[in-house]
Formats: sequence, C-alpha cells, structure tokens
Amino acid sequence: MINAAAPEREITLFGQTFQAADGVRLALIITRVRIPSHEIGLLTSGVGRSVHAVRRFKTALAFVVALGVERCLVGATLPDGFTESLVANGLSSPTAMEFAPDGRLFVCQQSGELRVIKNGGLMASPFVALPVDSFAERGLLGIAFDPGFLTNNFLYLYYTAATPTTHNRVSRFTANGDLAIPASEVVLLDLNDLNAGSHNGGAIHFGLDGKLYVATGDNAVSANSQTLSNLLGKILRINSDGSIPADNPFYNATSGNNRAIWALGLRNPFTFAFQPGTGRMFINDVGQDTWEEIDDGVAGSNYGWPACEGACAPPNPNFRDPIFQYGHSGPDPNTVGCAIVGGAFYNPPRGQFPNSFVGVYFFADLCGAWIRILDPAQGNTVSGFATDLDWSPVDLKVGADGLLYYLVGPGGPNGALF
Repeated sequence: MINAAAPEREITLFGQTFQAADGVRLALIITRVRIPSHEIGLLTSGVGRSVHAVRRFKTALAFVVALGVERCLVGATLPDGFTESLVANGLSSPTAMEFAPDGRLFVCQQSGELRVIKNGGLMASPFVALPVDSFAERGLLGIAFDPGFLTNNFLYLYYTAATPTTHNRVSRFTANGDLAIPASEVVLLDLNDLNAGSHNGGAIHFGLDGKLYVATGDNAVSANSQTLSNLLGKILRINSDGSIPADNPFYNATSGNNRAIWALGLRNPFTFAFQPGTGRMFINDVGQDTWEEIDDGVAGSNYGWPACEGACAPPNPNFRDPIFQYGHSGPDPNTVGCAIVGGAFYNPPRGQFPNSFVGVYFFADLCGAWIRILDPAQGNTVSGFATDLDWSPVDLKVGADGLLYYLVGPGGPNGALF
C-alpha cells in the first residue's frame, strides 16, 4: 500500500504527491525503537496512531514524510484489513491522552504542556503549560474531563509539582475554547512528598458514579503500597470538587486525605480504564522483575504488592490476583514485555471494527512494542492484535468515531499522532 520503496524526489500516496526541493530526496520514515529497561521510563516523544477498519475493513494508509532522510519504512504489523493513518505530528515526550466530549484530543507532554489536536491538526499554542518537575518519570502524567464538561468546561490534570516540595498533584482547570482560563487552577489533592523519580502512576478517569479515580505509584518504596497512612501505591477516589466520598472503603479506618484510598497493594499503575456502559475497571500495574498485571478494579481490594508480583504463589486470600499476567521473557517476543501501558475497552457509540471486537480490552507494552486483546466475554482469553509498532507505546484510546488510537515515543521533539 506504499507507492515508494526507496528515497525519491517525488512520492505519491493515495493521490497526494509530495515533492522535494532541489538537492534533497524524499523518504517515508517511521523508526522503531525498543527500550531494554524493565521500568516505565517516560522519556518519550509521542507518536500516536489510529488503527481502524471501515467498510470491508479497508482504508487508506498515510505515513510521516521526511525531507532529506533516507531510511527504510518499518510499519506496524496489523490484522488483515486494518491500517494506520497519520493524524498530527510535532509532539514531544507524550505521556497520556484523552478525548474531550466535543471530539478534540488532548495530549499530555511530560514537560508540562497540554497539547490540543483539533480538526486533524496540532494547535500551535498549548492549552496550558505547567511548571512541573519532569525528572525521570515525573511530569504531566494524566488528564480527565468532567462529565459536565460541555457546560462547566472543567478538566483535571495529574502532574508533579516542584513547590513547595516535590509531590504529585491533582488540579482542576477551566477551559475557554482551546486555552485554559488564566489562574483558573484549583488544587484538589496534593499527594505525599516524593523521593525517587520513578513509580508515579498518574492516570485519572471519571467512573460511572461521577467520582474521579486517581492511580498512584509507590515511588519506588514498596512498603508504601501496603499502608493506609499515605496515598502511594493506591487507587484513590474523590469527588469532582476534591472532597472525599464518605462511602470509600477505608473512610472510617483512616483520616484526612488518606480517606481517599479506594484500593491498595499496587506498584506503578500507570494506566487504567473504565468500560463504557458497565463501569468495570481494569488496572494495568507495571511489574518489577517478572510479571505485568491486568487487575480487576474492585473497591477495598489489596493487589498484593510487594508480597506478590503477579498471582500469589501459594494463593493468599488477603490479596486479589490479576485476571491476566504476562512475563518479561519467553520464546515469543510478541507475548512478553517490560511495562504494561495503555488500556482501552472497545465499546464506542459507533463501531468500526468487526462485531467480535465489541467489549474487548486493548493493552500494550512499552518495550514489547505490541498491542494485544483481552476478551472478558471469553473467559479473559488473550490474543494478539498489532506487533512491531514503530515506537514504544505509552497510551491507548478508543475514539467516539470507533477508531483505536495509540500514542508512542520515545524521547525527542519529533513525535506524531496517528
């Protein structure tokens, strides 16, 4: 489906011709980068791609075209009938993305800028630029839109604040078109002070109950995950105004902000997702040496870290085992990895994939550079979907248009969204 196999002065893709200036040649370029670390380093500069099927599951394919670069195309391997298409480029170190209810796509950059993709293009000015601490895995890490966004214009960000101490924070901002209203930040929740640069979690999403759920990492101190005396290594649940619901499972056993704890025993839940319609939560917990987990999000659960990585052996009734786990080594590189990232249920208002995809859960791995599928309706069976992604993925989303979008890196200023 690519009409140019080698660098040329002119390339035609599906009726659109790109011409080089004198003295340079054109090349189709996508570069695959594998990160050997088993950690979820966020030194990523993003590329997102939409992977989709339409009538007869055939669509056009577009890629980044670079002037004066002579490199071979390395495209993702997708199921028959699925293709990738370019949405926008110019992203830097992306960490997360979310669709606004009006269809715009917002992308978090680790350095603190929230970028807006609108009408197929990246807006020149960021929605907001926050003075974050972006050391190691810190930075701007999560975004959620208020269920009433179309009337109140509220959105929420999870980021690493540098003052008065280094800590992660959840704040609310008010939008005015494609920009945040100046000085509209309302701090909702300040987490505990940080020591290490890693294991920050960062995903935030609203559940069907209208509450804001917040994923936090253990900050590389595993004991944090098993205590109710701090907010690290947990899933938190707060109201949209920052107050804490009195029906949280540990509300009466804790005090202050610790009453926000909804579940514990997690290492680095970098991403999680709610299933539209049912509200079921799947938590992706990044492992240490052996296992990556998909956990069923249930109020009051303890997921076992650091006593257990993956399913407990022998079984421990005090801990909730993952519904699926995969290892860091094995004979098939498309089934192993180093850090689970991105999670998205396929339940869009308008489906474009075959009916067999409805209700499945897409997940990806940072180092494996693949996307796989877990099917809850088939006993949580797992199968492959996409392999040989061109960069390391960091997030997945299903749009209202029924397409699957994936955001990838790593580090540098030349990312793109497909």
